Amino acid sequence: MRYAGQMSVSHERTGLACHLLCAVPQLLDPNFKRSVVLMLEHDERGALGLVINRTMNTSLSEVAEALDLEWCGDPDAQVRIGGPVEPVRGWFLHDQGAWDPDASSLVDGLWVTTSLEGVGAAGSVRFGSEESNFLFLLGYAGWSGGQLEGEIAAGSWVLVPLVDDDDPRVGVDPTFLFDTPPEHMWSLALQSIGVDPQRLVGLQGTQTLH
Repeated sequence: MRYAGQMSVSHERTGLACHLLCAVPQLLDPNFKRSVVLMLEHDERGALGLVINRTMNTSLSEVAEALDLEWCGDPDAQVRIGGPVEPVRGWFLHDQGAWDPDASSLVDGLWVTTSLEGVGAAGSVRFGSEESNFLFLLGYAGWSGGQLEGEIAAGSWVLVPLVDDDDPRVGVDPTFLFDTPPEHMWSLALQSIGVDPQRLVGLQGTQTLH
């Protein structure tokens, strides 16, 4: 296993960054079947996101031990499969900005950590108390320039905004990522924008940015 290391996430929101992509039922690629992808970056060069609703049979406590950290949260918490690209590269999603001074803020209350350098400097070896939320993911999803736009135009994805508390748009807030069981994320994300998951069969490429 290799930690995310030098891979950075831009602090500037562009394009589909801070949206969830929900795969339509017709998207049968096993890597993305009924997946929910949190988009981190998107511009003319391509896109990068993390699948958040697929788990693997590895506990977060095992990963923490391998990284010389101490997980103090739910002992049954599982690692998520972030996507098929670089499956040994790790990412932390969390709601504790002080845990990692170098973390990138996505929206209010949500940060992504891609390097443990700041964590070590802050002395944050222990993490995962009752007042905090963490997800650890391995791998990521990536698209070349224009590829994701083509998939959206073809009707492969439904867009769900990730919103701050004061954002008037419909969508989900950061607590959705931590509080929703993975097996319910797909249907509940769609319902948050008024889409009935049972009516997606035959959906064409008419989705627009929210």
